[in-house]
Amino acid sequence: MTADFFDFQQKLLKPRPAPKPQAAPSEQPISVSELTARITRVINTGLPGNFLVRGEVSNFGRNKASGHVYFTLKDAEACIDCVMFRSEAGRLKFEPDDGMELLAGGRIGVYGPRGRYQLYVSSLRPLGQGALELAFRQMKAKLEAEGLFAPERKKPLPGYPQRIVLITSPQAAALHDMLKVLRRFPCLRIMLYPAPVQGDGAGQKIAAAIRHINSAIDEIGGAEVIILARGGGSLEDLWAFNEECVARALAASRIPVVSGIGHEVDVSIADLAADYHAHTPTEAAQIVTANWRTAQSQVEERTHRLHRSLRSITNDCRQRLAGIERHEAFRRPMGQVNVLRQLLDDRDRALILAQDQLLRTRRDRLQDATGRLQRFLPSVVIRCRQRLNDWMRSLDQALGQRLRGAHERLARATTLLQECHPRHAMQLTRQRLQTAEGRLARAARQNVQRNDHTLDSLARQLEAISPQSVLRRGYTMTTRKKDGATLRSAAQLGTGEKIVTHFADGQVESTVNDSKQLSLFD
Repeated sequence: MTADFFDFQQKLLKPRPAPKPQAAPSEQPISVSELTARITRVINTGLPGNFLVRGEVSNFGRNKASGHVYFTLKDAEACIDCVMFRSEAGRLKFEPDDGMELLAGGRIGVYGPRGRYQLYVSSLRPLGQGALELAFRQMKAKLEAEGLFAPERKKPLPGYPQRIVLITSPQAAALHDMLKVLRRFPCLRIMLYPAPVQGDGAGQKIAAAIRHINSAIDEIGGAEVIILARGGGSLEDLWAFNEECVARALAASRIPVVSGIGHEVDVSIADLAADYHAHTPTEAAQIVTANWRTAQSQVEERTHRLHRSLRSITNDCRQRLAGIERHEAFRRPMGQVNVLRQLLDDRDRALILAQDQLLRTRRDRLQDATGRLQRFLPSVVIRCRQRLNDWMRSLDQALGQRLRGAHERLARATTLLQECHPRHAMQLTRQRLQTAEGRLARAARQNVQRNDHTLDSLARQLEAISPQSVLRRGYTMTTRKKDGATLRSAAQLGTGEKIVTHFADGQVESTVNDSKQLSLFD
């Protein structure tokens, strides 16, 4: 098709014979739409249907609402606008970026509303490396930056798992390879969760299987480990395990996951996100059952070790029992009892003697104190009486003085109280209170009147600008039916959308049909 384009270019560059004199052109004008339609027909008939264009990407952007992709392809001397519709853009395995050199396949067309030609792209391929390889590198860098491959995030595998779930295709050879290893251990409970391992939509189904096993862990008997496996194949065959949804489902799994995908040289995004990466499905089964293979020998070894420990403990206990039996206390038990009886008698006699000695000492001290008290008691009583009389006289004098001072203070307070009787202050306070009550009542009535006037004014203004009043004046309001959004511009609508027009007395539903919009595929 490139040769056809250059042939067409050469034809355009060939010198043309001098035009024959023609009649003066018609003065009949044509519309812009008709001119654009003629240009479109010339391009469609004069150019091949498809091109392969090589160039550097710039201004790459994706419309979030429609999903269409817009960008520019350029070289050192020229550039061309490109558009890739959502149906084709959804099949891209990589994310183009500004500055990337691509090979774009598509057709040339004219976009009438803006009067420019552009390349309608149907396929994109990166130059210098495959699209899948580039997509793999982009996805790996993105998830690695988020920490999905970090070793500290990965969960340890159970030592002796008994409930194992296999996620693979029932027809895959990987299933038979894993069963050859797992069937050697009858105690294992193997559960198969069938899932496609290649093709469109396989990645989403694998991610859904991982999430379902985690959510239904109690229903399936408590799975302890998951094996995600597939046999070897090309990068295209293994692409389902490089999708982002599978990696995120593996990272979010509460159950440890062992991946065994492809051959030893194959490494997928799922291998990097899994808790353990086995190079083949057979190796994945061997990793899960590694401890089971040595379980019998370990049990036997620990049994012998336990027997030796029990024999050693038994012999030690027997020796200790024999030593206890040879002790003096067990050979002559009554001898020790007799010694304790004699010691008890000696302690009893010593306690009686000490008690008698203490009683004699206390009796002597009491008699001596009684004699001294009898000799000194009369003089002590006389001195106490004299001191008591002195205290009584002093107390009488002090009480008399305080009583006289209290009478004087009471007389002065009575005089002041009579001069400052509260009746006068109460009358003045009552008058001030009545005046304040009158002013307060007048102010409250004025405030209520002002608020009533303000409220009436605001109500009239609100009624004048309310949507219902606007509708009664003949205006309408239009909303989009699917989300109820109010439409303020025709640019917010697309052909075929449902709209609802609101009148003062009801609403009408209609469909947008723009007769001026040209179809891109005519």
